[in-house]
Amino acid sequence: MNFKSITLVLEMLLFVIGVAGCIMMFMQMVLPTSMLTIITMLLIICSAFEFIKTKKLRKLVYPIIITYFSVGMPIIEKLTNNEVFFVGFAILGCVITIIFVYNDLIITNK
Repeated sequence: MNFKSITLVLEMLLFVIGVAGCIMMFMQMVLPTSMLTIITMLLIICSAFEFIKTKKLRKLVYPIIITYFSVGMPIIEKLTNNEVFFVGFAILGCVITIIFVYNDLIITNK
């Protein structure tokens, strides 16, 4: 089994776990902490493999984005008592993520 097929298997596993997580959220089920940990670890591993394969540093930003939303946002929510600040941080994080992903897709498709 070569390096490319390992990356492909990990990406497919990450996709399946992500779809299962979205289905659980739509069914208003609580996501297990272990599931979030597994998703974060798989994303870090896949991003590291992509970085090694493409030598593009921007591939390592995706785990930082996921960590911000899964760890940073709950901490910000507990630290700020004002709902407006929390929504502002959430919107700012989403806008930055959308801009980064859009730029990454444009660069990748050239």
